[in-house]
Amino acid sequence: MWETIDDGITFLITQSYGTLFTMFWIVVVLEFPRYLMSFFTAVFFFSPTPEYEEDIKSLGKMTAVIAGHNEEGSIGKCGERLQEQSYTPDEIIAVSDGSTDKTREDIHFLQNQGRLDGAHATELRGGKASALNLGQRFSKGDFIVSIDCDCTFDRHAMKNVMQGFADPRVGVVSGNVIVRNATDNVLSTFQAIEYVISICMGRHALAMLDQMCCASGAFSAFRTTAMNQIGGFDAGGGEDLDITFRLRDYGWKVEFAPEAICYTDVPTSIAILVRQRFRWERDAIRLRYRKYLHFINPFREGMQLREFFHQYEFLIFNVISAIALPVYMIWLFARYGSNGWFILAGAQVALIILDIITFALASYATPKVKALPLWPYIPAYSIFYVNFMRVVRLYAYVQEWIFKTSYKDSFAPLKVHRVRE
Repeated sequence: MWETIDDGITFLITQSYGTLFTMFWIVVVLEFPRYLMSFFTAVFFFSPTPEYEEDIKSLGKMTAVIAGHNEEGSIGKCGERLQEQSYTPDEIIAVSDGSTDKTREDIHFLQNQGRLDGAHATELRGGKASALNLGQRFSKGDFIVSIDCDCTFDRHAMKNVMQGFADPRVGVVSGNVIVRNATDNVLSTFQAIEYVISICMGRHALAMLDQMCCASGAFSAFRTTAMNQIGGFDAGGGEDLDITFRLRDYGWKVEFAPEAICYTDVPTSIAILVRQRFRWERDAIRLRYRKYLHFINPFREGMQLREFFHQYEFLIFNVISAIALPVYMIWLFARYGSNGWFILAGAQVALIILDIITFALASYATPKVKALPLWPYIPAYSIFYVNFMRVVRLYAYVQEWIFKTSYKDSFAPLKVHRVRE
């Protein structure tokens, strides 16, 4: 074994710079630039969350909308958690989206007890987007906070998410999502690392560059005037990505509040994780390259460079990157034979090092992340996400491009898909 490793190292270090670039082009062209953007932003732009001297309440009233389908027992607990915040919402509204359990009875009972300010229920399920629209319709707040009822929050989450609205140009502020069940099994640990890198670090970096295009569906706050201007949420899946695109299209800024922390559980089985990622990736393709295809047209009237950039960034570093992996591997072994294994190992080691650096920066930027137990898993995480999850992403892209599978997803009712088509 050690002799084989030694042979591999010898093979790699004896190559010229030009040959090494040829061998590792997929890392140099499709991986390193994205890491470099995060490193650059972290080093030069990251700063502590500003403390605004003005009273947050002077910005206006906050309404928290908790929408759910068959969430018996969960909505009441979520309302109680909101009441424990250092800055409590002025109004809490719950919406039962066509629930078939006792969610409707629960929320009306809580309203009668004075623990909810509003309780609304629909007979038929319309999807999360329509439930949030219903909640907003009956709200009185200047700001609407969309909350998943199974989330828990840092005590100052509501205060911190409101601080972003001190800038009148901001239409939405996304909260920071951290994995709550990180120690359940290896899979949840991998996702905890992913969330630290892609949300705590990635979205912070994107917001600094005015390139953030997906406010968290689990916890985000919206300016009511902005929501009224664009007509609220559109029906169907991917409502978090969709609403952010539309707000950006109307000229509103999207902020990220790293200290506005909510905790959520992630899938602990590979089957549920794959289904979740299929849905996310399909919705991303549908929204980016069907509904908002005009963003990538450089000749359209009113073209905004900031939208053009983030669409092509996704196309290159997500879509093309996923397609390139099998192409790269076929080319690699066709050209280098069994030495291809040494090259793949070298590429993976480079990505592990980049992930370690990124995780260190992200952990530093988000002190409330319990990072220490996650460190030993980073090499395995890197291997898992570079290989397995990229295949999942590619499969989802192919399904959506050819079969438009997002229009059949059970996450939104069939009647909603029909209207959307």
